[in-house]
Amino acid sequence: MAGIGKLLKKAAKKKSSKKKSTTPEVDRPDLKDAISKWKEGSTMEKDGKAMKAQAEGVILPEAEEERVKVSMGDGEYHSSVKINGEVTVGVQGRYTKIDTDCEDEIKEIVGDKYDGWFKEDTKVSLKPALLNDEDAMGKIIGAVGEENFEKFFDVAQSIVPTRAFHEARATDADVKKTYEQLHDEGLVKPYKAAVKKA
Repeated sequence: MAGIGKLLKKAAKKKSSKKKSTTPEVDRPDLKDAISKWKEGSTMEKDGKAMKAQAEGVILPEAEEERVKVSMGDGEYHSSVKINGEVTVGVQGRYTKIDTDCEDEIKEIVGDKYDGWFKEDTKVSLKPALLNDEDAMGKIIGAVGEENFEKFFDVAQSIVPTRAFHEARATDADVKKTYEQLHDEGLVKPYKAAVKKA
């Protein structure tokens, strides 16, 4: 077994080693001002996020205390509270997922309130292997009945450009022209390209 451990460590190190960048570099002096503004804005954004996070650390617990005080005071649930007429702090009725292994611990704490305060949330998704297996899908549809399929399953479909199309629009002039037509007609919309510090 020690041999397998060494092999796994070696393979992990090999994968994590940094490769030399293959990103082509181009010179565009006409973009120097825009790049400087982007870099400055990026720094201001990071500083601004840090400043906001620090202020939120002070505001949030105080706002929560006030929100609960007002809700208990008038016996009505309020999801938000406005402070000094300048900011509104709101809470959502959403929580991080709780592992089902914690059920007994929670029941021990909340007792007979458990069923009113907590519920099990189950989501099942079909893997591509099953979706591509017509016999297996036929059995599932047969078991629930075609008339009940939409009642039991959420189905969403979309068309997704392939990697071949994505790469060819940058390497083949004809594909680029086709892409431009699709884009101009609003049929294909790529996500916005990202700018990041080199």
